[in-house]
Formats: sequence, C-alpha cells, structure tokens
Amino acid sequence: MKILATGAAAMAAVLATAGAAVAAAGQGDVLLYDAGRFAPVGEAGGEVPKAVTYDEELVPAGSTIHVAQAIRGEAMQIEVAALGLVPGHTYGTHVHTEPCGADPADAGGHYQDQPGVVDARNEVWLDFTVDAQGVGKAEVGKNWLFRTGGAGSVVLHERATSEGHDEHPPGDAGGRVACFTLPFAGEDAAAR
Repeated sequence: MKILATGAAAMAAVLATAGAAVAAAGQGDVLLYDAGRFAPVGEAGGEVPKAVTYDEELVPAGSTIHVAQAIRGEAMQIEVAALGLVPGHTYGTHVHTEPCGADPADAGGHYQDQPGVVDARNEVWLDFTVDAQGVGKAEVGKNWLFRTGGAGSVVLHERATSEGHDEHPPGDAGGRVACFTLPFAGEDAAAR
C-alpha cells in the first residue's frame, strides 16, 4: 500500500477516519488522507486557508473536515467526514476541479469523469446530513480515477444535490458555503 498523507496525519487517524476504504487497502493500493480546520478568508494572515468557510452560519470557523481517497487498480473510494457543523442540515458535497480561493467560484466546476455529463455516476457527490453531535459523513466508490491534476478540492454547498426532479437542474446544490483544498491522487498514482 502506498500512502500519500498530507498535514499532520498519522496512520491511526487515517484508520479511524477512513473506515472501509482503509480497511480494504492492500499491497499496491494508494491511499490519500488529509484534514483541515475551517477558517474564513483573511484569518490565516491574509491567505486563503486550506479549509475555508464562506458562510460561518452553516460552516462555523473551527469546524473540521477529513477526506480519504483509496485507489485499487482502476477504481477509487472517496470518504468525507465533517465535524462541528449544523445538526440536521444537509450539505451537498462534491469534488471540484480547482483549489479553493478567496471567491467561492475559484474552485471551478464539479469534477466530471466524462466532461459535460452531470449526474452522480459521472461526478463525485458526497452529500451528507449532520447528526445531533454535529458530525456528517459520506462515501462513494467509482470505477474510474481522476485525471492527474484534474481534481483539486471538496466543496460543501448550502443544500442537497438536485438530481433534476425538482425546480433545480441536476447537480445544483445551491451556494458554496465552504471549500477544502487537497491534492487528490490521479491516474498516475495508480501506475506507480
């Protein structure tokens, strides 16, 4: 197993947070884990923090996010856990193409395996509803890998992701309320 850990991640934290993806990891697999504490733009000495909140009512400063990515062959598992969020609230959560910035739009659009196709099979949707303790978790498996350098962040949105059966277009989850920059592993990681 190859581990690509950033930040102050210890293997114990990876095992505790990543769950099934890590438990299934074996020889030749690639695992990425990262975590961040949300802060507003400018609080980190004028720079954009790795985990930035754009709406402190929905994503309070000091709340945290943990993301794990496990790659096995040509498939991957992505898991997200967030702590300190609004109990009972549902957050539309997606992998986006660019790193976070001062403007919520800086994270670019949703990562799409096949560009132009907006649905849960072609994108990484990780919606979750926060429990009474302020914890939300989601995971999804894909039978494809990110293009190298093509996925740069996880964005939390203000509401659940629409599948197009309501007044919103497919993939719409409202405004961007927080963003977490991390260097997802791509196709090149599986080849190592």
